[in-house]
Amino acid sequence: MSPQSFSLHPAWDRMYSSGMTVREISDFTGRARSTVHRHLQLRERVSEDLRAVHDAAREARGPDWPPTRWQRRYKEVQDFYKSNGRLPAVDGDEVEHDLVIWVRSQRTLHRRGALPAIRITLMDMIPDWDATPPRTILDDHWRDRLCELVVFVAETGQMPRYKKFSGEHEHVLGVWLHTQHQARAEGRLLSWRLEELDASFSGWRSRE
Repeated sequence: MSPQSFSLHPAWDRMYSSGMTVREISDFTGRARSTVHRHLQLRERVSEDLRAVHDAAREARGPDWPPTRWQRRYKEVQDFYKSNGRLPAVDGDEVEHDLVIWVRSQRTLHRRGALPAIRITLMDMIPDWDATPPRTILDDHWRDRLCELVVFVAETGQMPRYKKFSGEHEHVLGVWLHTQHQARAEGRLLSWRLEELDASFSGWRSRE
């Protein structure tokens, strides 16, 4: 087995080989620049062609290189995962919902074979980004949110608002309910979910 197999940070090696600079790797991983630099210095000693591969890749940066907008969105997803210990969910607030759509688009491109290698390398830094949650987990999460909604309405006497909300909990529930409202209007709401909402709240709708 070659010494290269014992790399402590193989993802950093791939990023470096793809043309990313030490500073960029540090920014994407959240690790100190000096730490990344020391690691790559060691890797260059055991892999003589690593620097040449890096230089050639950096020189050849083309349209596949992530633009600033992509990098910014990636960082938002990465920071969200670090703060919450999970990927963004569809029933979160508007910001979280936007992140869900972005991750889903990267997943779709990847499965079509249309996501550039450098972007795959970066996305792989986010655990389970390409995994589809089991249907049962999604359904259980939906039912939990419905229960929270039932409790909220019982305590406040009103449906939660997604714009003029009075607190974060109301905002989360308001966005979730609005998402269900939109899905119903577009014919995307699963029949059993519609039945459970109708059974819990006759004539339900979202509020601003």
